[in-house]
Amino acid sequence: MKRLAIVTTIITGVLLILGLADWLTNYNWSNDQDPLFGNPHILLNDGATVLVAVGLLAVVTALLWTLVLRKDRDHQRGR
Repeated sequence: MKRLAIVTTIITGVLLILGLADWLTNYNWSNDQDPLFGNPHILLNDGATVLVAVGLLAVVTALLWTLVLRKDRDHQRGR
């Protein structure tokens, strides 16, 4: 499980960098906008859409690290 936590941390970091670069430069390589969760009234560029996905992935990554650290702590206590 620790490997999975490390991999998701790396993926989250890479996607965060790419999303921030795209959002801050307002670069639209395909000249389109994406609706947020299918709502046509909320249009985002590609960078903002990636940042929303990274936020959800960051929550999952934090949960994984919490579980890994708890498992290591319980293992050190001898349970």
